[in-house]
Amino acid sequence: MSMLRTSNSRFPLWPEVLMFRIMISLILVCINSMLIRLIWEEIMMRVMIINNT
Repeated sequence: MSMLRTSNSRFPLWPEVLMFRIMISLILVCINSMLIRLIWEEIMMRVMIINNT
């Protein structure tokens, strides 16, 4: 609880920290979605190749 109070005393910093966290989370989500799409395409390609033979 004491940590919450000390951070509350520096209130002007909070909007910037929130924006920073939101930006980081958005970037991470974008990277994760790209990676998942790449891995999914790779898996589908291999499944198609296995099914063809």
